Amino acid sequence: MRGWVSLGLAVVGCALVAGCGRPGGVLIPAATTPTTTTRAVALVAEDGLRALLLTAEQINPIMAATDMAVTRTHTALADDSATMEPRECLAVDGAGQEQVYADTGYTGVREQALSEGDDFEHYVDQVVIAFPSAKRAAEFFAASARQWPACHEYAHIQSGTTWTAGPIVNADGMLSTVATQDNAGNDVTWACGRALAAVNNVVVDVNTCSADPKDTAVVIAGQIAAKVPNS
Repeated sequence: MRGWVSLGLAVVGCALVAGCGRPGGVLIPAATTPTTTTRAVALVAEDGLRALLLTAEQINPIMAATDMAVTRTHTALADDSATMEPRECLAVDGAGQEQVYADTGYTGVREQALSEGDDFEHYVDQVVIAFPSAKRAAEFFAASARQWPACHEYAHIQSGTTWTAGPIVNADGMLSTVATQDNAGNDVTWACGRALAAVNNVVVDVNTCSADPKDTAVVIAGQIAAKVPNS
């Protein structure tokens, strides 16, 4: 009986010192689980937005231009809602529209327009909008992906021009389309590319116009998005 008692005490003792299963009484250390620390991604503050925009020198080769220059810099969103219709096409028509971002909770804006020559042969409007969190920026992107396909045709009231929106593409985190002017005349073609992306707490909103913008809006938006801290 005492032998069983001694064995029982030995087992309990081994358990208390985290194991003693090796011959000769050498202790086997208890297994430990390594701990990892996840560092939160820093949000982009309003005063950090300006550095995300591309320079004219960076935009020139993308637009196949040689003399792009800044024509406008704003810290607020534009409102062109009174100059075009219908309302559901406002987001497709232009970047950084106040009525599109109303009630989304955005916290800061940096907008810059560039063009080449007096006739606006090449035009770019690049806008970056800060949100209070990455979640809020992603929610805006998701809402835009649902809303953009509702736009098919629209008109600029002041100029009397009419436009047809092309297919809406949502791929690789980028929403994009190209709208073509219908009544530009036989010897003139004009079209505008649109691109939208959300990275971290920043929404990147780009509009590019030329005779054939191709994927220029997507390229510019992609290069801006790559500058947003995300890890």
